[in-house]
Amino acid sequence: MKFFATLREKMVSPLSSLLKQGLSPTKLALVIALGVVLSIFPVLGTTTLICSLVALLFQLNIAAIQIANYTAFPLQIILYFPFLKLGETLSGISLDPISKDQLISTFQEGFFQAISELTWYLLVACLGWSVASLPMFIILFLCLSIIIKKYKATFFSNELSLIKQKNK
Repeated sequence: MKFFATLREKMVSPLSSLLKQGLSPTKLALVIALGVVLSIFPVLGTTTLICSLVALLFQLNIAAIQIANYTAFPLQIILYFPFLKLGETLSGISLDPISKDQLISTFQEGFFQAISELTWYLLVACLGWSVASLPMFIILFLCLSIIIKKYKATFFSNELSLIKQKNK
């Protein structure tokens, strides 16, 4: 139960307020899909800056893209290894196996230290991400567009019925 309350407080309520502020359902779906896809970029510590730059460059809602970015952050770690495997398959490069613990401990030593030690791993994982990101974005955008449009219609029809009941 606490999970759903937290999800509602941290994700649904802020996004709902963005809908109330006039952000169209399509644009909100675009921003969320971009935030999620950019948040799983396999280089730890870069996604906040990347999301901010994309939002500024394309004049998107920074708050919405960062909410999506921070919400999807755990996926960045979970999907690192599938992206690495995909990149290895595409490039034909075979790297020594690396565990999740090794990866995390390397980043705990410092960002630049980790980058220097893991350059090939990161490049190969970025290759995997670059191939997978467009299909993931398209699927996520289409699904979110449908869900948000339905949610917005439901939300505003409930809100209008409440207003009508108050006026009677």
